[in-house]
Amino acid sequence: MHLSGTIYMANLKVICVRWSMLILGLHAFSVDAQDPVFSQYYNSPIQLNPAFAGNNPAPYVSLNYRIQWPGVPSAYNTFAIGYDQFFKSNQIGLGLSLLSDSAGDGALKATKGSGMFSYKLKVNKTTYIKGGVEIGFVQKRLDWQKLIFGDAIDPFNGNISPGGTPYPTEETQPGNTTRYYIDMGSGLLLYNDKFFVGGSLQHINTPKDNFLQGNLQNYNDLPIRYVVHAGWQILLSKNNSSQTFISPNVLFTGQSGFFQINGGAYLNSGALFGGLWYRHSGINGDAVIASIGVRTGALKIGYSFDYTVSDLNIRQGGAHEIGIALDLKDYFPKESEINDCLLLFR
Repeated sequence: MHLSGTIYMANLKVICVRWSMLILGLHAFSVDAQDPVFSQYYNSPIQLNPAFAGNNPAPYVSLNYRIQWPGVPSAYNTFAIGYDQFFKSNQIGLGLSLLSDSAGDGALKATKGSGMFSYKLKVNKTTYIKGGVEIGFVQKRLDWQKLIFGDAIDPFNGNISPGGTPYPTEETQPGNTTRYYIDMGSGLLLYNDKFFVGGSLQHINTPKDNFLQGNLQNYNDLPIRYVVHAGWQILLSKNNSSQTFISPNVLFTGQSGFFQINGGAYLNSGALFGGLWYRHSGINGDAVIASIGVRTGALKIGYSFDYTVSDLNIRQGGAHEIGIALDLKDYFPKESEINDCLLLFR
């Protein structure tokens, strides 16, 4: 699910014909925020909660690519790459992340680079708690020439005149179509060998990210995004080379009064894994998410498809997502057996 679009329209104070289907879909989902949320969040957990930084004793590299509603001319494209690692001597985790999000054929692009730090404390013999912080730097860029406004649309000819030239608009281009700001977040994670529960807050410094200043009554700063996630792990079998387990889990995320809930389960059996989830936006169902993937050595590759069940319907193409993870633990000194329930995130 992509939590973006409606505020983009409010920020720009425009009615863009090429984005009309996206706007209608976003209203159908009751979403009014600016953050992409990957369906395969388990492949890139640091995008969800900075407390996940250092979930692995060796370097862990993740890549996620998502295209939403490919049947619409102005589909969303989101790409993320991350690295994190745990340093046992200091009980700290470090992470780096780069996220790029494009909407409206590139009319609005946001790029965010982040650094993350976490610290792990032992609660008892099997239970741990981790706290994490994130500091990011964001560039948000608007390509004004790609926008089509309501006053530049002829009811018979569209936005192009019979002579082949675009109709003019009375909308005034903002003085600055590129914005830079610092973005901060924090998170907590509690886990043992049976269950995990955690939460995070993003944009806790509520940075100003809108292009038009002073004319928006209900939106001045980027709203805080809050996330709560939980799950447990049921180990079905284990041998020297692999483990078979099922991990029921739930994700709740909200921003600016709107939210979504993902609920389902992840199953891993030997080299194969997959899962099934249902996403709900609070007032209507959104999508059924199915994923499948394979592990081979240090490499983990997964594919997921979001089948739209809302009024937007599947004709818009749903959403496709590819997740790739590289765990380099075999190239580092062997650690003692990890006794926790976070296999879902490895």
